[in-house]
Amino acid sequence: MKRLSDKEIINELSLLNNWLLSDNQITKVYKLDSFMEVMSLANLVSDKSEQIDHHPKMIIDFNQIEFIITTHSEGGITNLDLLLASFIEETYNELFS
Repeated sequence: MKRLSDKEIINELSLLNNWLLSDNQITKVYKLDSFMEVMSLANLVSDKSEQIDHHPKMIIDFNQIEFIITTHSEGGITNLDLLLASFIEETYNELFS
């Protein structure tokens, strides 16, 4: 899997809502209505992460969750990172917004 250029990443992130590129990783914080909703989203993302064998860093703080995604072996962002970000965004929009 090849690392994407900043131009490629920015182009793909423009299709998502408020994901940020910084320090060779993409990030987004989601605020939900409760801790249980945060945990539900985290569990759905965990299941998907296992399926594609690509795992984000997740920081949970009561009613919000931050996802930090990168491909460590490539030293930056790959299509797998964007696939996972798209899944997170779609899941959030479908179930929590």
